[in-house]
Amino acid sequence: MDIKKAKDRVIKLREKINHHNYLYYVKDTPEITDFEFDKLFNELKTLEQEYPETVSTDSPTQRIGAQPSEKFEQVKHRVRLYSLDNANNDEELIDWYNRIKKNYPDEQDIEIVCELKIDGLAVALTYKNGLFEQGATRGNGIVGEDITTNLRTINSIPLKLFDTPEELPDTIEVRGEIFMPKDAFENLNQRRREQGEQEFANPRNAGSGSARQLDPRITAQRKLDIFVYGAVAPERSDDISSSHYDNIKTLGNLGFKVNPDTKICKNIEEALEFCQKWATEKSSLKYATDGVVVKVNSLKKQHELGFTSRSPRWAIAYKFSPEEILTTLENVEFRVGRTGAVTPVALLEPVRLAGTMVARASLHNADEIERLQLRIGDKVYVKKAAEIIPKVIGVDLSQRAEDSKPLAYPEQCPSCGHMLERKEGEVINFCPNFMGCKAQIIGRIEHWVSRNTMDIDGVGGSLIKQFVEHGLIKDPADLYQLTKESLMDLERMADKSAGNVVKSIQASKDRPLGRLINALGIKYVGKETADILGQMYSSIKSIENASFEELEAIEGIGEKIADSIINYFKNPDVLDMIDKLEKYGVKLKQDIEKVDKSKPLLNTNFVITGTLSTMDRKSASDIIKDMGGKVTGSVSKKTSYVVVGESPGSKYDKAVSLGIAVLDESQFIELIEKLQAGGIDEVNE
Repeated sequence: MDIKKAKDRVIKLREKINHHNYLYYVKDTPEITDFEFDKLFNELKTLEQEYPETVSTDSPTQRIGAQPSEKFEQVKHRVRLYSLDNANNDEELIDWYNRIKKNYPDEQDIEIVCELKIDGLAVALTYKNGLFEQGATRGNGIVGEDITTNLRTINSIPLKLFDTPEELPDTIEVRGEIFMPKDAFENLNQRRREQGEQEFANPRNAGSGSARQLDPRITAQRKLDIFVYGAVAPERSDDISSSHYDNIKTLGNLGFKVNPDTKICKNIEEALEFCQKWATEKSSLKYATDGVVVKVNSLKKQHELGFTSRSPRWAIAYKFSPEEILTTLENVEFRVGRTGAVTPVALLEPVRLAGTMVARASLHNADEIERLQLRIGDKVYVKKAAEIIPKVIGVDLSQRAEDSKPLAYPEQCPSCGHMLERKEGEVINFCPNFMGCKAQIIGRIEHWVSRNTMDIDGVGGSLIKQFVEHGLIKDPADLYQLTKESLMDLERMADKSAGNVVKSIQASKDRPLGRLINALGIKYVGKETADILGQMYSSIKSIENASFEELEAIEGIGEKIADSIINYFKNPDVLDMIDKLEKYGVKLKQDIEKVDKSKPLLNTNFVITGTLSTMDRKSASDIIKDMGGKVTGSVSKKTSYVVVGESPGSKYDKAVSLGIAVLDESQFIELIEKLQAGGIDEVNE
């Protein structure tokens, strides 16, 4: 394929991918399967790798892959972002409306727009000539933080606008709210529980923190979303349409995700109906909302009404009253996870809260129990944190029984009786009895058989519990020595079902290395990190023998995860388990063909720093990886070369101090060209 045909195909692929991205992430009406979408995306990615000159910032392939930042740069907003005054009840909303009406005595009613208030992170997105140029947090309204690279990872933010009307200004600034959907929030907290990490309190904190990660790859994993609610043209300091509602419709036509429940109301009575409806139905939404934003629809009136020193006079936030309910704390259960983390859960007298029956509520950790001064039998206030997770928030002391006793956090593991430990600086108490704690063993084996790991069909929680209770297994490796005969004494286990279980277990021996690494359950190593390790190493043994410096230097690993991996493989019980896995025939090595030893940059580590003039960092990284090399985010003794562009910063200084070879852009290109031409067989570390 010549360059012209490649460019034409790249343009067509981008149009198709952007169209299907819009249908999937914005309209929620996909037309093709994930497999078909991946096929289009992979074709585009391959073409851009073969023809680097076709890569552009608005390509769907550029959403993920940037290097971590050391800090966020400050951004001065072109047009100030104001805060909103609050109305905490119907009367305050009516008072606001009446103040508006006083300015227009000849009009019986003022048309207003009601939008669900998203509990997230306010951002300003700048587009120039239809292309996404910059994204910033609201900050103090005048100055925010540049989080452009992170926002590019959010699929519902268009990198290129749809066909734009002629009257649309060259530069527009779109305002929106980044949020984490409820299901993404629950999945994130589930992963954090499994890793023994503290959970996020609510989707707002999780979403805001995820959007402000210094490493955009973390943001990409968090499944963030956005609703946009307005736009201005900075050079004109006005909006892009004739009314606020038209403004929203225009944004939807440009490819942005706008809230479908936004409504024009003719008067305050209709607005109050809207607020009351969603105050009772908010739990049915896929995202968290804490109120309704009410705005004057006419842009002319908005400009006439103007602003106070901190907020627009033409808009107000109607806040929902947090739904709390009083019930009885019947007991507290202390659960032990697969990592040994002990989590307290309140067992409550069942009560209806925000649309569902609640019988359990989070207590988070020992510090929270101490803060609440809980006692069994207390009447406790429960609410749903951001409408999702029931949480005990207080105690009605007036109803406390005189003979009640303070609730003591256990000093011993509720599963095995081992003394609990708590590391300095952490909030989680954990059981260190790695091999002797049945709850941990069951948790680890449940993780081992799950879909994202070894995917062993027919082996669920109840069967695993029987395996452990009957002494048939003590670790995941023991699964592979189970026989049909050894299972026959278990409950509900007949000849055929026992045979199917054994067959399913044996079939999992050949899973890809990344899945096996994930199955090991190393603290802080989830699916994405396991995949990185599976790409970087050819076997479990090679990871076991890796040094801290080598692991820490891998892009996407870092100090915390590297330390966890090193400590994991220091455990003699872990080493025994790995020996048994090998003995029972579980594949611990990558297929030999996956490691292409003919590539000239094999075992060569690069760091790229500064701005390159002839290509972007991703293109340079892809060239290195295609030739067998590795690109990491930090300089260490394992680094072979540091490629420097303009303004290289501290990485250049560290390379010089360590005596690592430094290549400027022209030297790097010369090296690559020689390798491609066969002038150099290989590059040694």
